[in-house]
Amino acid sequence: MARAQIPDTSVLIQVFRDPDMWPSFQQSLASGRVWLSSVVVAELYAGTRSREDARLLDRIVGAMSRVERVLTPTGSDWARAGRLIARYTRLHGELKPRDHLADVLILVSAARLGGVVLTTNVRHFGMWADLAQKAGLTVGVERRFS
Repeated sequence: MARAQIPDTSVLIQVFRDPDMWPSFQQSLASGRVWLSSVVVAELYAGTRSREDARLLDRIVGAMSRVERVLTPTGSDWARAGRLIARYTRLHGELKPRDHLADVLILVSAARLGGVVLTTNVRHFGMWADLAQKAGLTVGVERRFS
């Protein structure tokens, strides 16, 4: 069975700006594999520049909500994200948790589905995925919809 696909903010921005990406995005949506992270929703709304952008996002969020494909971090996901950030700090030194919390929450909630985070920043998410996998979570990272 195909794994759930959870696009991060960078991928969805790319899809919205590049019409050539719509066919693979729509194919993935039709397959039922795509989940929209509520963390990504917050980031996208925070970055809207116009009412048109906000209305487009309203339609996408509404459609994903109707088919119950909005993935929201649970209390356990928040705790797991905090533990992963603390583990990284112990292993590699200081970092600012606030700079990584959103990405780690996306990753940890994707792991709950055994899913794959789609991102343009594979190196960054890959580092967190490696740490999550060592902690026993099942999650992957890929660059695009497949």
